[in-house]
Amino acid sequence: MSLADLRDLFIVIFSIAGIAATIFLSIIAFLVYRRIRSILDSAKVAAANIRDVTSVMSENVAKPLASIASVLQGIVKVLEFITGPIRRREAKRGGRK
Repeated sequence: MSLADLRDLFIVIFSIAGIAATIFLSIIAFLVYRRIRSILDSAKVAAANIRDVTSVMSENVAKPLASIASVLQGIVKVLEFITGPIRRREAKRGGRK
C-alpha cells in the first residue's frame, strides 16, 4: 500500500464519518425541535390559563375590594372633617379635658 492509497483511504473514511456526523446531528436537532415545540405549546396554554385566572380574579375580587376601600376611605375623610374642629379646640387648650 502506497502513501497515495493510504491518503485516499483516510479521505474516504473521514468523508463517511463526516456524513454520518452530519446525519446524526440533523436527527438530534430535529428531535430537540419537536421536544421544544411541545414544551412551547404547553407554555402557551399555561400562559393563557393564567391570563384567564387573573382576569377573573380582577373582575370578581380586586374591583369589589377597591370599591369597598374607596367607600371606607370616604367615610374616614368625612369623620376627620367632622372631628377636626374638636381636635383643634383641644389642641388650643393644651390637651386638657
